[in-house]
Amino acid sequence: MSNNNERKFSDFGFKKYINDTLKDINFETPTRIQTEIIPLIKKYQNVIALSHTGTGKTHAFLLPILNNLKFDQDKKNIQALIIAPTRELAKQIYDNVRPFIKNEPQLKVDLFIGGEDINKQIESLSKRQPTIAVGTPTRIKELYEQNHLKATTSDYIIIDECDMIFDLGFIEDVDFVVSKAKQNVNLSMFSATIPEQLRPFVTKYARNAHFIDVTEKNVSSKNIKHFLIDTKNKEIEPVLTNVLSSINPYLCLIFSNHKDDIPRYVKLIREITGQNVGELHGDLQPRTRMNMLKKIKNNEFKFVVATDVAARGVDIIGVSHVISIDLPTDLSYYIHRSGRTGRSKMTGESYVLFNIKNQEKIEGLEKIGIEFVRLRMDNNQLIEIRSKNKKKAKHYEDLDTDSKKVIAKYSNQKVKPGYKKKRKRELDEITRKKRREHIKQSIDKIKKEKYRKRREELFD
Repeated sequence: MSNNNERKFSDFGFKKYINDTLKDINFETPTRIQTEIIPLIKKYQNVIALSHTGTGKTHAFLLPILNNLKFDQDKKNIQALIIAPTRELAKQIYDNVRPFIKNEPQLKVDLFIGGEDINKQIESLSKRQPTIAVGTPTRIKELYEQNHLKATTSDYIIIDECDMIFDLGFIEDVDFVVSKAKQNVNLSMFSATIPEQLRPFVTKYARNAHFIDVTEKNVSSKNIKHFLIDTKNKEIEPVLTNVLSSINPYLCLIFSNHKDDIPRYVKLIREITGQNVGELHGDLQPRTRMNMLKKIKNNEFKFVVATDVAARGVDIIGVSHVISIDLPTDLSYYIHRSGRTGRSKMTGESYVLFNIKNQEKIEGLEKIGIEFVRLRMDNNQLIEIRSKNKKKAKHYEDLDTDSKKVIAKYSNQKVKPGYKKKRKRELDEITRKKRREHIKQSIDKIKKEKYRKRREELFD
């Protein structure tokens, strides 16, 4: 937990069983998002919170909910419903609740996710409803429609990683479940971003919610160093080989935008390192994915290849390095990637394999505060590009649109003999054209000024 003006969890006035459990799990100092959100949810306020991975948002909503639960004999219904986009995230939230059962045996928490035997879940619900129900959208909707899960009794509904729920196409399932909630339910949403298409849903259920945004000040941890490696538009294989040979990670996550490319990268990394390589992506069967995540957390892999959707929000301890083979279309996902490392006061490194095609994305990340150190490969070693070359590398940002189009044209086609000379001729022609236009504008300006003065002399 990060320091926040020396405030302690004991300052929130939690019930004894919560404070005892926080002591058991060595939680002392709240993060910024916890400091801002806990008092609001504790006072039954609705919240819409923007936050990135690793900010501590799970306990930001769990702790006040746990504090406000009622354990009367008459209170045997669901009091809180927590919806997460993936099985891994739901399981993670469920696991974060379980330690509190030790100090409050009346607390009942159940997990409802796809890939698990629904008949066992139905049997469990027929015996009792949990105090807190955690699950994925489709399974929760299914159990509610069959009248097994009594979700309408919930005092709280939490929608975690709301933008990811939208990306995965589950927003209609969530909308259905939330629409059945009682009128005075406390509803809070947590998201990294609120894309335009998600706004109608957020507006529909906002209900005078407090808006909390901790994304800008936490855009990237100070514990993370960001590196750009110029690939010079070479094939990925030799570049990745050199990078992996230059680092010695405890655990390295390697991100690809496309799940279809993952088998190729897994094979390549296995050949380079001689080690078994883990993988996280949407094509894995539910049980295989759960087993893979368990192996990763048990430190059975040094390298794991993943897609954003499969790995986002999953808490993996000990990530020392992150490599982005390509940059995501939504730049907030890069924050999630790099945020996998540099956690719990540890340092981390995030590498981006860079070429001219993703220059605009790099500029976008720099605008939101990511500071990159630029590297190049020299004799199979990563060497920092010094200020003289940095200035040259950043020259692209100052180019006009026509020049950028020429550079993009040659970077998007197969390299042919003499392409550099052709590119230089076209760029020089653009420069000459600009210079001619500038000269013409200057001459026209001089002519207009002379004409103005001549008129003044004639008519004064």
